[in-house]
Amino acid sequence: MKRTHRLVLPVLALGFLLAAAASGQHHTMSNMSKVDYDPAPGGGDPNTPANCQGVQAKVQITGSALAFSPSTVTIDAGQPVCWTWSQTSDQHNVSSDDGSFTSGPPSYSGTFQRTFTTPGTYTYHCQVHGSSGMVGTVTVRDSSGGGEGQGPGTLQFNPTELSVDEGAGTVTVTVERTGGSDGAATVKFATSPGTAKAGKDYITKSGVLKWASGEEGPKTIDIVIKNDTAAEPDETFSVKLSKATHAALATAAAVVTIHDDDGGGCNSVFAAPSKLLAAGQSAGEIRLTWESGSAAAGALKIERRPPGGAFREIASVAPGAVGYTDSGLPGGAVYQYRVRAAGPDGVAAYSGIAAGATDGSTAACDETGKALCLNNGRFEATVDWHGAAAGDDRDVKRAMVPDAPNAGLFTRDDLQLLLSVRDGCAVNNRYGLDFAAITDAEFTVKVRDTQTGRTWVYFNPAGSTPAPVHDSSAFDTCP
Repeated sequence: MKRTHRLVLPVLALGFLLAAAASGQHHTMSNMSKVDYDPAPGGGDPNTPANCQGVQAKVQITGSALAFSPSTVTIDAGQPVCWTWSQTSDQHNVSSDDGSFTSGPPSYSGTFQRTFTTPGTYTYHCQVHGSSGMVGTVTVRDSSGGGEGQGPGTLQFNPTELSVDEGAGTVTVTVERTGGSDGAATVKFATSPGTAKAGKDYITKSGVLKWASGEEGPKTIDIVIKNDTAAEPDETFSVKLSKATHAALATAAAVVTIHDDDGGGCNSVFAAPSKLLAAGQSAGEIRLTWESGSAAAGALKIERRPPGGAFREIASVAPGAVGYTDSGLPGGAVYQYRVRAAGPDGVAAYSGIAAGATDGSTAACDETGKALCLNNGRFEATVDWHGAAAGDDRDVKRAMVPDAPNAGLFTRDDLQLLLSVRDGCAVNNRYGLDFAAITDAEFTVKVRDTQTGRTWVYFNPAGSTPAPVHDSSAFDTCP
């Protein structure tokens, strides 16, 4: 009982903080699995032209984009495909899904070519960013029989989204006829402005593409891109198809994004996303939400790490996005996330770090471990404290609050933290969670619902004093 009395003063001090709590925080990066990168190039052509010059099926990686452009190419058997990237902000490589070809280990610059002789579909990825969607496909047609006797076919852009640096000079847009070649076919095309202006950012172009009877394959449109000295955000325009004859029209528009190459000034308008939150959705998913930052950004970069690990980029989303679901995660795992705005000439500051967890075990609360069992054992609460010195991560002392089975106190050196789980099922069909802490140390609070496995997590970085937390909807797991 003497130990209980010694806790009275910190309990009272934290109680005042809890009373002042006005807003909640519900915050969780996965272990990046170790990748065995390809040791050396293989399966490619012996003499690759510099910058893929003269190769019709050319795939590029530019700037900070985590994508192959175009991501899908269609060729005839016996034709080469050439990949090229130079001075990119991330390391990349080309690695086939079936192991038949690779450009070797990831690098900031590279060129790789492979001639495909056998018809079929070949999928590939970047070993660094494949899990973030950096994948591609090569479709190899049988050129021996053509497409006659299969109908008139379909006309479509491939790809429908392209990107080009302002200083590239031109961008090549490809239209394909696939699925048949009976009869001659034509289609009109014309550029259309968006945020990019005709005459200022690109040169207007229009015309007619023609295929002879029995002819399949791609036709290309080269559009001049104008370079200037003004620092600008990304701009877009489109190329549209119309009035197709003797063939179906599958995709009527392709969008071209022009990346500015003029430095200075643009970074200042970028703003990092704010109010980042992370919440477990299932045993394999964590949902991130935030308030949008600068509209001038070209993309939002999402990074994650396991506690104590290093942040690694896992995804890139459009600047207008306000959420992302991280999936394929192990159950019962805690992760930390951060987001920042990025553009062709730089990045903004990071958002705050949010933490969350996938659903974990439904085992009973472990009263013999380092947890407090609250609400008659329904919830298991733990606090991990990390000292300034390496390895100084000793256990936190803990105690129940007298006459309050839903509350507990965690103490250790400069850490005093009071936490309670409130039964609000009769009010909003939720269990709420409150805590307040007197410390600027790094710590992680984790509360697990032993009935469902749903886990609530909060992370406080070292040097930051947390505001009191009042989360009225921490657990939607009533009763």
